[in-house]
Amino acid sequence: MSPPAASRPCQRRTVSGIELPRTDGRKIHARRYRRLIETFEAELSGQLSEADKALCRQAAALTLRAEQVQCDVVNGLAVDADALVRISSEARRILGLLRSKGMKHRPPAPTMRERLLGGAA
Repeated sequence: MSPPAASRPCQRRTVSGIELPRTDGRKIHARRYRRLIETFEAELSGQLSEADKALCRQAAALTLRAEQVQCDVVNGLAVDADALVRISSEARRILGLLRSKGMKHRPPAPTMRERLLGGAA
């Protein structure tokens, strides 16, 4: 008889190697979390350091939580306003860090002269 299969599920990772939590990835929140991470890592493009991966995970988690709280507000549920402000502020701060890191990897925008020459051709 062969030994029983390992009960530990395989690790889930994004394309850049960011490890996803060991949860059932079919839930709507898990899918949204994965999409957010993939979007943030696409903005960074290139080889991500462990710090960049952690920022992507944290930004995705905070963005997801902010979306959930905002949904509660829209549905008329009682929401702690201080918690909403803290979550939104922290998400904004981390997204700003990701944006500044992503800007370093983008090619420079074409100049007005290059645009005019390109449009005339």
